[in-house]
Amino acid sequence: MKSCTHYGAVLLLAGSLLGCSSEQGTSASFDVSIYPSKDLAKTYGHYPTFETDVLGARQEEVIRLSKYSPEKYFESGSSLRQYFDPVTYRFSDRNLRKRTFRAGTPEYRKLMGRSPEYLVVLVNLPLMGDQDSGDEKQSDDKLDPRKFVYKIPTGFFDDNPDLYLKIAGAGIVRTTEEDAENDLPEAPETAKEPRSMELRCVPGKTGKPPKPGDPLGNMECREVVPGTEPPDRP
Repeated sequence: MKSCTHYGAVLLLAGSLLGCSSEQGTSASFDVSIYPSKDLAKTYGHYPTFETDVLGARQEEVIRLSKYSPEKYFESGSSLRQYFDPVTYRFSDRNLRKRTFRAGTPEYRKLMGRSPEYLVVLVNLPLMGDQDSGDEKQSDDKLDPRKFVYKIPTGFFDDNPDLYLKIAGAGIVRTTEEDAENDLPEAPETAKEPRSMELRCVPGKTGKPPKPGDPLGNMECREVVPGTEPPDRP
């Protein structure tokens, strides 16, 4: 009798845990890191400007999403995109750092609060080469490599691995952290070019005249970007 009572208590506890998870959203906890890759420059000839959406969806919503191309999903004023209210990350040739959708943040809690079954990542890059040809590809949009669908672990003892996603010319690729970090693009070459600076000098605090042969000896000087300050007044 005692063992039956104990077993019943365990079932009751498990049921309450499952009920709590259902009411308060999905309890899974994992990070999703998104990396642009060097392959983008090889595919497009430069690092393009693009957006990546992270959203949560139930099974029937994933089926609905499968019928939409990324072009249609990312259209201006898209009602489907507004419905999912995704977390959006923007990349460009001037901003190629990785982005992380991190567990415990307000964005993460908001997305998981909808009790999604799947995590979906979409990128609005155009398909290149032979990826956009073929009757099979056109008739089955579920194979679109610009969509990544991940079944969120829901079991009490399920592992919640962090995800490392690389944005490449072939679409969204799940990989390891080491591979994604090694394939992260370098900063744009324009950022490495010499900067044009001016030297702006004013008399020092001592008020002493400059020494012969050392006209800047009593001057306080600093560099300024041309055009950012008004010219010196006579």
